[in-house]
Amino acid sequence: MSSRERRRKIQDEENLLFANPNTLDPKTADAIGFGLGELALEIAAADSEFQPIEAVSIHEIHPNSIQPRYSIPHDLTDIFALHPKNIVDIFERWIIEVQLEKGQKDYDILNFLLGTATDRGERAESQDGEATPAGQMASSKELALMKLIDLAASIRRDGLSNPISLVQHDNYYEIETGERRWLAYHILYWKFGDGDKRPDGNVVNWSRIPARIVTQVDVWRQASENNARDNLNAISRARQLSLLLMDLHGWQHFSKLDACDNEQAFYAQVADGSAWRIPRGQGERLLNAMGFSDAGQLRQYRALLRLPGELWRKGDDEDLSEGELRKMRAALDTVTRVTVSRGKRKKDTIARLAADATQWRNKLRKEINSVDFNNRPKIRKLIEAEIRQLLRLMADIDESDS
Repeated sequence: MSSRERRRKIQDEENLLFANPNTLDPKTADAIGFGLGELALEIAAADSEFQPIEAVSIHEIHPNSIQPRYSIPHDLTDIFALHPKNIVDIFERWIIEVQLEKGQKDYDILNFLLGTATDRGERAESQDGEATPAGQMASSKELALMKLIDLAASIRRDGLSNPISLVQHDNYYEIETGERRWLAYHILYWKFGDGDKRPDGNVVNWSRIPARIVTQVDVWRQASENNARDNLNAISRARQLSLLLMDLHGWQHFSKLDACDNEQAFYAQVADGSAWRIPRGQGERLLNAMGFSDAGQLRQYRALLRLPGELWRKGDDEDLSEGELRKMRAALDTVTRVTVSRGKRKKDTIARLAADATQWRNKLRKEINSVDFNNRPKIRKLIEAEIRQLLRLMADIDESDS
């Protein structure tokens, strides 16, 4: 099968299974390939590290800290560590922020998960496919949330046909591929629990997800799956390229993530192409793994590793293309830089924080008065999380004096 045909076969991310995975023993599940047909047989034949499919508790699974795709906006992971015990808190905060952005009293995701009537669906059903009013256009934060909700809805409707892959440690599992599918299962367990009856009549326990266990995280296998789906954004591709270059040069030459100032600094360790050249004989392998047709793309995506930090985060959260980021970087480089005193920078920072806090407080006061009594605990959680974030910012200001 050609690579193009294989891509087409799994283009629809996380294609879905009609049978209930929790009712199948591992051998039977492996034999039917969880709905993947010939592709499942090809994967099994090509990779002897894979074991039969198992149903693993979603609460025993941890994300891979250096995986290329960041499914959750940075400002949320600044507040909550991406850990199984925090997933519901993350989604509650995310939904509240979208609700506040849209000025709605409630933003109920249950209708999307059930596939029942929604404003989005009604617009699709209108004769001319009525456009969303300009003032109601979804923000990047809402779009990112809806991608996960839509994935969860499709899994609930049709099942999961592409198991995630995990590495087993002493008391937990680490994701190699499938973080978005894992997050979708958390959404379904949060809203429906175990024993949920799907539209096709099958009963599913959303606390357990079909998974294959591998001996270690393989960044090349990870890249193959990510690029076969062709849905990584530009920053995610830059991360993927960085991981492959580190692997080619040997991980012993690089600092671990927790030893770096931030996640971008970890990936940027191979930003200098003259210091970390592509090893002889590995160029074609790297192009193939990245899904690039031209060697110049390697240089363009490596250049993203040197983006200013705010532009890096913006590009990731808003799914900006490599071309868009290149233009924005060029525009920044043409701006005249004015040197200001350290004291003025600090004063301006405090002023901005005060203005943001005032605006946020006034908006929140309105929301508190308008929300249903039962929803007020959610608003309380939002306030508590915001206070933690402001305390961190105040600590940063204090540290700048030392």
